[in-house]
Amino acid sequence: MEIGIYSLFSDKDNQESINQSLQPFIKSVEKYLGESLVDINPADIKKGDFLPVIMIKSGGVEEKFKRIYQQFPHPYLLLAGCFYDALSAALEIKEYLKKRGEQVEILHGSEKYIAGRLRLLKESFEAKKSCRRFRAGVLGEPSTRLIGSGADYNIIRKKSGIRIYNIPIEEMVRHIDLVKVEDVSGDMDIQPAGFKKETVQQERRIYQGLKNLSREYNFNAITVSCSDLRDFYKNTGYLALSLLNSEGIIAGCDGDVPALISMIIANQLIKQPVFLASPSCIKQETNEIIFANCFIPINMCESYEWKTHFELETGIAICGKIKKGPVTLFKINGNMDNYYLAEGELTDNLELPTLCPTQVKITLKEPVADFLEKSISSHYIICRGLHLEKFEKYLSLIR
Repeated sequence: MEIGIYSLFSDKDNQESINQSLQPFIKSVEKYLGESLVDINPADIKKGDFLPVIMIKSGGVEEKFKRIYQQFPHPYLLLAGCFYDALSAALEIKEYLKKRGEQVEILHGSEKYIAGRLRLLKESFEAKKSCRRFRAGVLGEPSTRLIGSGADYNIIRKKSGIRIYNIPIEEMVRHIDLVKVEDVSGDMDIQPAGFKKETVQQERRIYQGLKNLSREYNFNAITVSCSDLRDFYKNTGYLALSLLNSEGIIAGCDGDVPALISMIIANQLIKQPVFLASPSCIKQETNEIIFANCFIPINMCESYEWKTHFELETGIAICGKIKKGPVTLFKINGNMDNYYLAEGELTDNLELPTLCPTQVKITLKEPVADFLEKSISSHYIICRGLHLEKFEKYLSLIR
């Protein structure tokens, strides 16, 4: 995606002179941005992959804007420098758009600040576009414990573009049963030590079966009924979910659709693997939350080892260690009209015997009491790095 600039002048102005005087400003923005801004017309938007920005280059353009603005997609981005009364015109235009219920942002300030906003906007628009390429499969029925985690597939598709399909558990079982051990490919050449040969072979077949099903249905995201895997195979499939996530197939557990949608959005925004986990313990005195789960993308770990599920003592779970540092927590609900978002610091990796093996301790920037008040069900997405502003911008685009 390129950043396209449509220039708006007053008919009374000397456009050539204004363009020449604004060149140092434009070049400085491009320097901080690390890419060139492309001149566009409204017709170019339909032909190319552009983030369209209307640059107010002088005052007196308000009426002209009224005649052309509907040729541009919303939300409207108005770039205005400190020259030729451009900011005054941009503020008037902003008020005009707000009264019509339109989203609008004025990009104004130092060249470095403007470049940062343009970069953030570009990343958010790219994530919005890439989410529309996702086909997600719900394999089997969601866990009966997810009584507060329903999802409206139509609303999700309308807002995010993500398409969701229910796949009967029998279809998942058929794909797994068709797999022979020698058919397994990809990262499943990993050989966890200390497990029975039959357990490892079963995990290999589950992994390849889920991978084959995803290819057949053109899914790039799935959520699996783990209880069905246990019923059919006396196995959990957690090793398979870890590997699939590492390979780029976003995979969640328990048939939790809101959690899967949250994983997709987070992955597309930050372009990194993410960790799906449940809060297990909150300490108000230290403002800490412990999160845990039995699978995590291997390529998100500094190190890892394989263990059995702490409750079931079956299957292969992963005990992963994540690099300490800043993190972002995210979860959106099944109607995409409410979300939880917070930043914090991952301060420790734990190995408590009473929790799923991958365990992290996170200190939040905001009071943990807010988490209890604003929480959305039982699964959350942990992303490395501080991305609150990026999430907020994306979420504003899908309102």
